[in-house]
Amino acid sequence: MKKNKHSILLLPIIVLLYAALYIATSYDVPCEGDCEKVSKVGEVLRNSKSYVYGANRCTYLQGSDTLCIYVQDTTGIDWNHLADTTCLIAQENGLLQQKIFVIKNSTFPNDTVARKICP
Repeated sequence: MKKNKHSILLLPIIVLLYAALYIATSYDVPCEGDCEKVSKVGEVLRNSKSYVYGANRCTYLQGSDTLCIYVQDTTGIDWNHLADTTCLIAQENGLLQQKIFVIKNSTFPNDTVARKICP
């Protein structure tokens, strides 16, 4: 008789465990503050330049002022102009006095093709 009591309770416990795991893994973490600004810079660059993979903070330290722009290895591109454009987009999104690094992502080790310190 005791065996049936335990087996009856086992099914609801398993269902609750799976429900908790589903909720924990399906919840999106909101991107706010600096994360949102950096994401907007990356989105604008990706939408306007086909050779841009995206933009991220170069380090994850709090208060970081470095932006890494990851690009494809494409010939005929003025990387310094891309860094200037990134400065303008970053300033429009509230990221002031940033250090921009344009990095070719397809080589190992990654190759920095342009650097810019935004005013």
